[in-house]
Order: sequence, then C-alpha cells, then structure tokens
Amino acid sequence: MVEVTESLADRAMLLAEAHALRGYDAVQLAAALTVDASYRAAGLPPITLLSADTELNVAATAEGLTVDNPNSHP
Repeated sequence: MVEVTESLADRAMLLAEAHALRGYDAVQLAAALTVDASYRAAGLPPITLLSADTELNVAATAEGLTVDNPNSHP
C-alpha cells in the first residue's frame, strides 16, 4: 500500500499535466514510480506496472517503468 500524501498528489498533478492523464491514473502512476524507486534503492529489481489502460501505459513507459498489458495475453 502507498499512502496518498501531499508529495504524491503533487507528483500526480505534474504527471497528469505532462501526460494528459486522468486524476486517478496520475495517482496510480505516481504511486508506481514511488514503489519502483523504493525497490531500486533497496537493491531489488524494478517493478512492472500491470495495466490495460493505453494512456497510462504510454505515460508509465515514458517515465521509465516496465509495463505489461493483460490484454496482450489472450
């Protein structure tokens, strides 16, 4: 779980503006980026964002996350 802090909300706002994301998608991406940074700092492998939302996936890829779309696996 990731707490929605003022910092996370601020990051989400910037992501929403940069990638034309809807609010909740931007929060989801901000949270995923936070978790990914925590994993990498701990020496763990990067996370993979699992999402069927095309716009979110494009934004996540642009931000450096690995993305897997469940619709790509029939």
